[in-house]
Parts: sequence; C-alpha cells; structure tokens
Amino acid sequence: MNFRIQNDYLTAIIKDEGAELCELLDQDQVQYIWTADKAYWGRHTPILFPLVGKVTGNSYTVEDETFNLGQHGFARDYTFEVAHQTETSITFILHSNEETRRLYPFNFTLKVTYSLVENTLAIGYEVINEDDKEMAFKIGAHPGFRCPLFEDEKMEDYTLTFEKEEEVRFMPLTPAGYFNRTESTMVTRPLTISPELFAKDALVFADFTSKSVTLSSKNHNKAVEVGFENFPFLGIWSPASPSPFVCIEPWYGHADYEDEAPNFMTKTDLNRLMPHESFTCTHTITIK
Repeated sequence: MNFRIQNDYLTAIIKDEGAELCELLDQDQVQYIWTADKAYWGRHTPILFPLVGKVTGNSYTVEDETFNLGQHGFARDYTFEVAHQTETSITFILHSNEETRRLYPFNFTLKVTYSLVENTLAIGYEVINEDDKEMAFKIGAHPGFRCPLFEDEKMEDYTLTFEKEEEVRFMPLTPAGYFNRTESTMVTRPLTISPELFAKDALVFADFTSKSVTLSSKNHNKAVEVGFENFPFLGIWSPASPSPFVCIEPWYGHADYEDEAPNFMTKTDLNRLMPHESFTCTHTITIK
C-alpha cells in the first residue's frame, strides 16, 4: 500500500513494503526517484538493515550458531506498520518476529520516519534493542535518483559535487563484493557520472568532513542534494552497463573485508546497543 505526504514544495509517496520511498516530485511534477524499472534495477530507495553490503559467504555466526543472510539484510523485503501519519510526515515500524530471528538472532524495533520541511525530505531511522543481550547491526540508505531527469539529456551531462573538496579514504570493492586492505585516498573533485565510473562496482568513501553531495546537470538548474551529516561512509553506485539512475548511499557500516572471521560480533564498523538502548540517524534529500 502506498502513502502520500506533501507540502507546498514536494510530494513524497512511500510504500509500506520495505518502508520504501518510491516517488518524490517537485512543484513542476518532476520525478526525482528512480522508477524501479526491473530492466535496470528493480528498487527505488531500499533500507539496508541489519547489513550493509555482504558478510563473507552470506553467512555469519553468533554464539557459535550459523545464520544465513544475503546482501543488505532483510528490512527492504518486509511490510512495515504505519505508526503515525500527518499531512507532512509518516512513521513506519518493523518489529522482529520468528522469521527475522531465523536470519538475525536479536529482538529489535526499527522505525523509519519521513518528514517534509519546505524543499527537504528528512529520512530518520531509529533502531531499538528489545533484547536482554548486546545487539549489533549495520544500517544504511540506498536511494536511487533518475539520471538523467529529462529525455533530451544523457547521464554524462550530470556531475556529483561534494560540499568540500578534500582528501578522503577510498575503499575499493573486490569482484565478489567485499573490501580488501588495499585502500587508498582520493580528492573529492566533481565526478562526471558515466557507466565507466562504476566499472569496478560502487565507489565507497570514508573519513570525509563534507555533509552533503549534489547531483546536478549542465543543462538546467534542477538538482538533488543528499545530506549525510554524521554518517561515516558513503557509497555511490550505478550499474556499469548504461542505466538511467545513480544511487547516493549514506551508511553506518559496510560490506565485510574479504578476510573477516564469521563471528558477527567481531565485524568491522558495527553499531552496538546494550539492552533497551536505541540508535538514531537521519539523512536528507533536498530538491534545489
């Protein structure tokens, strides 16, 4: 089922399956969110939880018990409940259940709130440990944006510009979708979007001080700014074959390093909660 929130600047449509944003339109009815055309990529803006990326072999252990869980976890595949809605905001909730515990052995509540303020959509996440033991997880966003926006353009007309030009950590992915230890640095100069940019999969950055990145075209003044203040990792991805969208992905966590042990509680860059503690984070999408 789809739910609509709107104000004088933007209209957002979110479905309860995966609590996934599937449309974001401005006053001119320009659609910014990827259409989920399965010929390219059949999702709009999936929520990544309790994994970001993959664990080695798609399995892991907790207290010597083995669990199988695929890339990006399971939240995107579950129907959320609507907890609260106003004209400009809506909150979705997913509770752990018998099925999720077969994939991930923790009791949790995941809340996702969409809020419109003028020309910005804020997406807030809250993870609550409902268990009587320490809980570990990763969480991230995977919003896809139409690129190009208009039929008379091409992807290469668009650039990604970071808030600041700075030297950041660059984390290359292996062909299997894991990280290795041969990380490097790069300067965040404007990136021209093209299939070749993603020839080796997603671009993943860390150790940045920029709080946003802007996707814009040389042909017009419409643009999308993704704000990711306090998020420690950022992924940028589009398929290496020509595909008319690009994803800008703020993350708390990332895929395994290829040499990581199976014990989930020892994974790199986990988020941890003691019993009944909660974790919150928010990223934004601003239409300029």
